Amino acid sequence: MREGAKVRWKVQGAIVSPLAFVAALLAPMLSLGCNATRRDPSTCYAHPCDQGRVCTTDHRCVTLDGGGAIDGSTALDSARGSFDVAMVAALDSATVSDVPLGETGTGESPSSITLDAAIDASIDAATGPAFDAEIDVPADAPVALAVDTRIFDAPGTCALDSDCGGQAPFCVDGRCVACKASGECQGGSPICSTAHACVSCAAVDGGCPMTAPACEADSGRCVECATNDDCSLVGKPICDGASTTCVSCTSDAQCAAVGPSVCMSHLDGRCAADAETIYVGSSAPIPCSDVAANAGSASVPYCSAQKGVLAARAKGKPLVVLSGRLAGGFTGISLTSPLTVVGKNAVITPADYSDGIGLTGGEITMRGLTVTGRAAGATGIGINAQATTSATLVVHIDGCTISGNPGGGILLGGAAFDIRNSTVSANGPGQTNGGTSFGGIRVDSLAATGAASLALVSIEDNLAPGLSCADSIQGHGVLASGNAVLDIATSCAVSACTVPSTTCGAQP
Repeated sequence: MREGAKVRWKVQGAIVSPLAFVAALLAPMLSLGCNATRRDPSTCYAHPCDQGRVCTTDHRCVTLDGGGAIDGSTALDSARGSFDVAMVAALDSATVSDVPLGETGTGESPSSITLDAAIDASIDAATGPAFDAEIDVPADAPVALAVDTRIFDAPGTCALDSDCGGQAPFCVDGRCVACKASGECQGGSPICSTAHACVSCAAVDGGCPMTAPACEADSGRCVECATNDDCSLVGKPICDGASTTCVSCTSDAQCAAVGPSVCMSHLDGRCAADAETIYVGSSAPIPCSDVAANAGSASVPYCSAQKGVLAARAKGKPLVVLSGRLAGGFTGISLTSPLTVVGKNAVITPADYSDGIGLTGGEITMRGLTVTGRAAGATGIGINAQATTSATLVVHIDGCTISGNPGGGILLGGAAFDIRNSTVSANGPGQTNGGTSFGGIRVDSLAATGAASLALVSIEDNLAPGLSCADSIQGHGVLASGNAVLDIATSCAVSACTVPSTTCGAQP
């Protein structure tokens, strides 16, 4: 030990000097008069216990049990007992009478230095790893507890959807938000943004679902369509502004700037395309040709209606568009597939001694045509639709004007027909092959099947009976007046209306 140094030990939690510690140990012995010859084997105040016994902290000599524990006490007690034994042995090996009761500091006597060294060695021997290990037993270890490290929920935070509500009813990444997906957004804010907020479709490029792919910028809603460009289905090319849904076309005006600007409302409601159309009739500055390689196209239309209709039949085109004034119509036509003939300000003037339109078989729809004959030229019937033997003929006439034809207006023989919103005036007197005179419309024989009807038709001022029939037909809104002899034959079973209105006669 360095000269002049002072030694301190920590015993039972208190820091004491070695000599003070020894004095405390010797005090009981001194109180007994220090009789060296007197010894109690059950105690160990001044002497170690007999072999096989150890000294406890309260200075009792007890017997070790078979497992090395002290009389059933804990391992820590055993370690402390070992410490006490070592201390007493150290004291026994020193000269107690030479030990001063206090530390002498510099100039300690050899006996006190020897005692200090003995005590140091005893403590080191008793407080090694074995001593520590005995203290660190599981019984002394702290109990492991599950500690909730979470903080109290802050406003707007959550673990489940049920933690949220109001305008932010969903839980995403610990936050209450308005939406997880766009299906949870409505009205003018139908899109769930990356921040899980419901926003206008105008704020998100391409965010609308397939069921409503268009964005109505003014309202912010996702809709089926905002313009016709959003409608890709062939039979539903028109965007209805009121419902913002794609619908079939009902008028040519809806198909403006699409191909020939023709609505095929009588078929599937599509807007016709150039590829399915044969063009007839010149309109400045576009010239017509019946012989050009590309005759019948929009850039080089046919000059002749007859050429155009025959080309459509040959090429399988479903539509012929007639424009302007046409010298001569088309006659002797038997169709192999349904054909639609649409007039764009078209006026057909039949050739001398010829009908305007002559049909013998197939199905045809004629719309927007005017057929006007010339009495001076002795032209024939405006529309002559008589099926040949065993042929089927179906005629649809809509929005047409048949007037001034000396051979009569319309002659129907063995053909199914529906005529609507058309005017038949100032025709005749004509005569059927059987010798029956007619002026406006003559139904000479009915088809075995199919329609036989008139709707919103004006039959006026014809030079022979206005409407005559071989058998009864269907008719409503038929305005008949000013015809020679009679307006409507009783055999037709059609009652005439007399005052033009939305339910009587051709509509403007």
